[in-house]
Amino acid sequence: MSMLNFDQIVVTGCSFSTGMEMNDELLPAYKNIKERQLSIWQWAKENLDTRFESVEQLQYISTKKWEEKELDVSWPAMLEKKTNIPVINLSITGSSIGRSLVMFSNYIKNHNGKQKRILAVHQLPSYERMYLRFNSIHGRINVMPSDIEKNNNFGFHKDYFKQDIIKIRQQYKSKILGNDFFHRYTNSILKRLEKLSVKSNITNYYILPEKNKLIDLPKNKFIIEDFRTFRSKYPKGKLGHPIGYDYNNDLCNEIISTCC
Repeated sequence: MSMLNFDQIVVTGCSFSTGMEMNDELLPAYKNIKERQLSIWQWAKENLDTRFESVEQLQYISTKKWEEKELDVSWPAMLEKKTNIPVINLSITGSSIGRSLVMFSNYIKNHNGKQKRILAVHQLPSYERMYLRFNSIHGRINVMPSDIEKNNNFGFHKDYFKQDIIKIRQQYKSKILGNDFFHRYTNSILKRLEKLSVKSNITNYYILPEKNKLIDLPKNKFIIEDFRTFRSKYPKGKLGHPIGYDYNNDLCNEIISTCC
């Protein structure tokens, strides 16, 4: 099917699809992710016409505006320019396959059904990331192996949320210990994606995080089978994200050539 047959393109993914680090030359120099956040605060104070009343407000507004600026230079934004087809970018920094499913499902509920022919490009995050329920107030959060290895508190106060933190660590460990868990978990989500799409006139293609045998889908559904290797060809920012025009351009060309 030609790209011209689609009325809209939808993208799901993680920070590799949000433009993260693409604009970091505009920030004061930083050494790590905590310093990067402080640099974003400084950028906001110098460039936004806003009076910040609290640290919480500074955090929320500066992050929101910076991430919007990153989306403008992401590969989905370039894809829209190259194809002249509107692109909806549902990617979220730190996302998981489970969270991508939630975002995609919510999008389908709100879009106008079969009136549009839609291409969905799913840049699958690491298979080992999981979207698990933290508690009744904060809902679900993303959990990665590194969070367990480093005894991460997931951004919550370690004493006040002690029981919730212990519970979600145990939940993650119990799930991954199951036989062939990631194969079953990943494909159960992909089956739900495909089922949702059939009902809504959506054609799915996938960018796989790395080459393996976890995915039970036809190879003609794959845009890139080993995204880790693909990304390795390009310059990286301090936090490891590919940066520069060539990354965006080459990825867009891969998508266009595969989906035509």
